Amino acid sequence: MTKFKVGGTIISASSLVLAGLFIWGLVAGGDARFWAIAGPVIIGFLAALAIAFSIGRLMATTEVQKSLEGQSGEKKEDGTSTTTS
Repeated sequence: MTKFKVGGTIISASSLVLAGLFIWGLVAGGDARFWAIAGPVIIGFLAALAIAFSIGRLMATTEVQKSLEGQSGEKKEDGTSTTTS
């Protein structure tokens, strides 16, 4: 079995176990019912914040390339093109 298939099997088994725990939490009632709802909401909210942080950090640390004068196809101030053949 390849690493890819092993990873897929682990993900599938984990999702089945988590689905079972979620359903058990809903049926059990009491504190388990609260955490069956609150747990996924907390995890989803934190995941959304992590994605937003990652995008923000990427935008803040990415260097913007400044255009160089005389690049192919760029127009000069007088309106003529600098395209070279």
